[in-house]
Amino acid sequence: MLLDIWSEVNADLWIAGKPLGKARWRKIDNRGLKSKIHYFPEGADLARLFRAVDWFVHPTLYDACANTVLQSMASGLPGLISSCDGAVEFLRDGENGFVLHCPRDAASVLAAVRCALSSDESVRRRLALAARETMMPLTWDAHLEKWMSAIGEIRER
Repeated sequence: MLLDIWSEVNADLWIAGKPLGKARWRKIDNRGLKSKIHYFPEGADLARLFRAVDWFVHPTLYDACANTVLQSMASGLPGLISSCDGAVEFLRDGENGFVLHCPRDAASVLAAVRCALSSDESVRRRLALAARETMMPLTWDAHLEKWMSAIGEIRER
């Protein structure tokens, strides 16, 4: 999806994760996007990437709960997150990021990306701080405590 709209966007796009196949690189070449698209390989330091970019865009058509969404928020990186991702339950649209309500619709995603990129820096900073604050309570200790509590309840039954 993002490759389909990125020629209309005045920004670089960093893609992280699994290697892009030859067909995708051909699409990038054919659309004249080679200078705007950068690849951050799987296993690389995502925290470093999150500190270097301004927005996290995740227009997935399905994800149960993408760790990368939670990681980006914890890093203080505001996002445009698909409504088809379970991680969207942590998002408060316009408060700690933006929800992509129609991730299948290229025009809708393009409009959201343009809106994010044109927003005032103070808006981005406010969203970034709120995203991080949302993730702060989600520690391993808190997670373990909830599991132990659930196990205790089951034992009592």
